[in-house]
Amino acid sequence: MQTLEAIAKRKSTRDFDPNRAVPDDVVDTIVKAGCQAPIGGNQRDSLHLTVCRSREILDEINQSTAATMNIEARDFFYGAPAAIFVSAAPKQMAPSVEYANAGLCAKMGIPEGFRPVSAAAIGYSQSGEAQPRELSVSLSVNYI
Repeated sequence: MQTLEAIAKRKSTRDFDPNRAVPDDVVDTIVKAGCQAPIGGNQRDSLHLTVCRSREILDEINQSTAATMNIEARDFFYGAPAAIFVSAAPKQMAPSVEYANAGLCAKMGIPEGFRPVSAAAIGYSQSGEAQPRELSVSLSVNYI
């Protein structure tokens, strides 16, 4: 599959099939692809990835996040059987991105000095594959 074709078929999913595990080789490919993203100053030691396949931990994160946001508990991962968390060493990042709840860092094995700052739920949609769509500019853009 060509890169632009893959991008055109990308789909946001809110109905993951919790009974369909993502194979290890697919997770490894996703992790490898993520590691190719540019990093400011090439400071690779400032980032850490955690692959979480524990439904128990994902449920605890859901409860903790809801409590922190003072909202009713819900599944922020939409039933995904796994999630990949991006953690960053606080000394390397701007204070504006230190919004993640780090309460379960020790349980997830995130090294000391790192905080989760983002996560991606991964899995298979129960509603099937996305249909290809034409690529378009869908965000506000300016050119200078």
